[in-house]
Amino acid sequence: MLYTLLFIILAYLLGSIPFGKIIGFHHGIDIQKSGSGNIGFANCLRVLGWKPAIIVLLGDVLKGFLPVYFSLSLLPGQGATFVALSAVVGHVFPIWLKFKGGKGIATGLGVLLALNTPLAITSILIWIIFLSFTRLNSLASISMICCLPILTAFIAQQLLSLSLVLLMIGMWTHRKNIYNLLNHREKRLF
Repeated sequence: MLYTLLFIILAYLLGSIPFGKIIGFHHGIDIQKSGSGNIGFANCLRVLGWKPAIIVLLGDVLKGFLPVYFSLSLLPGQGATFVALSAVVGHVFPIWLKFKGGKGIATGLGVLLALNTPLAITSILIWIIFLSFTRLNSLASISMICCLPILTAFIAQQLLSLSLVLLMIGMWTHRKNIYNLLNHREKRLF
């Protein structure tokens, strides 16, 4: 129990590392005051360009992947699932940024890569398909998280509860994007 609690705390702190803010600062830009104000991949791509955005994406994926990967062999039962959720919550509500973080998609993918790689790869393919047809990152992300519980039911039933929580978090973090999509105001990624 003590190890589980320690992993949950460490996953939250690791999830809270704001790679978008750090990389933006390195380029002399406050990413929270530029573009959409989000610290994630899409806003970094628009504001900073491809190379910095890829670094942010990799950082956000790794901070979900690493704590879950290491907890899988060290924690009993569903411990890794709680660690996974903690990493995503850390990204969405980071202690370092007064609890105003990103949307949790890349960190959620990192978590899925550690828990069930086929599920993560299938989710990424759905995101790529929707993005290639619409060029709307938010719509691709929303579509991916909406498909996640369905995919989980076929690929990894033991992760169904986690997928439903990730769906709720993702829909909440994309509430402004959903409003913009419904009113045809959402910006395209490219």
